[in-house]
Amino acid sequence: MCGRYTLYHDEDDLTSLLEVASFPSGRRYNVAPTQVVPWVRERSDGERDVMTGRWGLVPHWVDDPARFRASLFNARSETAAEKPSFRDAMRRARCVVPASGFFEWRREGDRKRPYHVVRSDGAPLLLAGLYAERVDGNSVTVLTCAPNQLMAQLHERMPVVLGAADLARWLDPSSRDPTAVGDVLAPCPDAWLRYYPVDPRVGNARLDDPSLVQPVPT
Repeated sequence: MCGRYTLYHDEDDLTSLLEVASFPSGRRYNVAPTQVVPWVRERSDGERDVMTGRWGLVPHWVDDPARFRASLFNARSETAAEKPSFRDAMRRARCVVPASGFFEWRREGDRKRPYHVVRSDGAPLLLAGLYAERVDGNSVTVLTCAPNQLMAQLHERMPVVLGAADLARWLDPSSRDPTAVGDVLAPCPDAWLRYYPVDPRVGNARLDDPSLVQPVPT
């Protein structure tokens, strides 16, 4: 799963990679569900927009968001095209959620140790997502898949990390058949990622500072 992530790359790097006119400023070191986050979608004219909204999808058919209790910050890629909460978005509202890394916890003895997972080459991560656009607020979810061998050391799931070559195809709004992009919803190569231990304070979603992504001794 992906229940906490970071976003601290320079805005210029994100603007160039995502091919958008601009990107919101500010560095974040402990993004948690229900917080407002940015993502990128592509319009029918081929231009890309940066959208913002709640991390935790509220489907378009929900009448009263205040009564909607499901915490849809992740969606299983294997079943998203059939699930009522995600199937419309799989056809019409695919997006990419940029991240500098994400956190995962591994049980070690009688405790869980947090690790920060980042790209081996230092580039931003492109996480496959789905969004809902509503008059009462936008929202987004991150798709997950089975882990690659590296991530299996930490957890039984991982976010879908897109390659730059797959980005345009995933975002293409003219492609309404989920099976046409199903091949990108697979674990990324092990070589793309690395992870390292970080301070357990990252478990507190109220904390957000650079020390949370600094390596700590094992």
